[in-house]
Amino acid sequence: MAVERFNLTFNTLMYNQPIVYNLGKKYRLITVIEKANVSEEAGWMQVAFNGDGEEIQRAIADLNTIGVIVTPTEIATLT
Repeated sequence: MAVERFNLTFNTLMYNQPIVYNLGKKYRLITVIEKANVSEEAGWMQVAFNGDGEEIQRAIADLNTIGVIVTPTEIATLT
């Protein structure tokens, strides 16, 4: 199982969407929200994705497709 940390940046149109919930359902990830600041104008979230490395990469591609800016912060693999 991989644990990868990212900063996610959202625009005005996304603040009330269940983006993190949808990732967990679609890609079988456990998402830990470590820090966040979300308002109607914009927002950011520091998250840790726990799951299969390929699933994490698919989730990131999906986030990029919908306009979320994804920046890696740290990568750690648990054995």
